[in-house]
Amino acid sequence: MKKIVFAALMLTSVSGFAAFNQHAVSSTVAMKDDGGSKHISASQVPAAVIESFNAKFPDAKNVQWEVQKEDGGKIYQAEFTQNGKRFKAQFAPDGTFLGKQRT
Repeated sequence: MKKIVFAALMLTSVSGFAAFNQHAVSSTVAMKDDGGSKHISASQVPAAVIESFNAKFPDAKNVQWEVQKEDGGKIYQAEFTQNGKRFKAQFAPDGTFLGKQRT
């Protein structure tokens, strides 16, 4: 079940993120109630998520964070470079790793 939810989330995230990246906006935008996302600074990411990310991806570079509303909760997504390739990884607010996708 988690894989299905994650796949659906990634599909919507990729399409929304691709459209958002075309404008290269660096300022924070308002979070939408319809499952939208917003870019946030690392200081706005829960410590548990940062610790989990750093443990799982110690060589990550150029990390950018987003928060997404999902079923009344939040999902934190990091987009980063590792070994010259771009990835996205998602985490629950408690730091639980939800998955990684190459972009």
